[in-house]
Amino acid sequence: MSKVIKEIKIRCRILITAAVLNILFIAQPAAADNYSKLKGSWQCSLGNESHQLIFKSSNLLTLNGEAYPCQIAPGVIYVQEEEGVISYFYALQGPKLIIANPDGSVSQCQRGKAKKPGKAQRKTAGLSNTQASSKSWPPPYVRPQGQIDENNPGDQALLYKFAGRWANVSTNTMTNIYLRPDGIYEDAYESSYSGTFNDQGGYQTGSWGAAGTEQSGGRWRVEGGLRSGRLILTDPSGSKNVYNYQVHIENGEVYWGEYYFNGALYSVKYIYR
Repeated sequence: MSKVIKEIKIRCRILITAAVLNILFIAQPAAADNYSKLKGSWQCSLGNESHQLIFKSSNLLTLNGEAYPCQIAPGVIYVQEEEGVISYFYALQGPKLIIANPDGSVSQCQRGKAKKPGKAQRKTAGLSNTQASSKSWPPPYVRPQGQIDENNPGDQALLYKFAGRWANVSTNTMTNIYLRPDGIYEDAYESSYSGTFNDQGGYQTGSWGAAGTEQSGGRWRVEGGLRSGRLILTDPSGSKNVYNYQVHIENGEVYWGEYYFNGALYSVKYIYR
């Protein structure tokens, strides 16, 4: 019996190894293709600051001479930093590379070499100057301690409050906004319409239906208090969509799981706990 079990284990290891190799060989061309579009040196600017970004390989980049492990996927670059793996959404627009940073700012990059930065610039420069700014948003995703001021709750309380799936449902449409604890958002819009065909006598001769979906993603952050404030969504091109939010109050009762985003009522359907 032990011999049979041993043989089964050996066969399982072979199958698992083969499966892993298949995944690697399938994934490598895609990774290589993404890298081929970005490889080389980029001169990037953010406000009055500039930095040099070089994609050395599909899993290594340098920023002002400092090396960072990375993984390049379609539309997003995963970078291993001190805080963990940080996601940077990007878009290629002709010769330009646009990178959406964790703090909502945007780096504009063009191919070419940059001057070697000074010591002061090396300390602050990131893909977006992010090694300082990414620490402010998103903050650590943990339950805030102590008494929370509704008007000035702080970033940690706001992240803990709003991270989740928020949905708005109307007669023919449904909009979901996924606000992830890592500062990334995804939204999905679905619409469906239907009706009937009638002849001249008013009798139904058939029916019709139509449906459509739209999806997007990027970075999000919240500014304000627990009752009202601004939800800011930044897509990979740098365009911002700002929602003014207001908690739902009816007959003096506050519904903390429901907010008006630009006048449309959203309710929380899922929270990251």
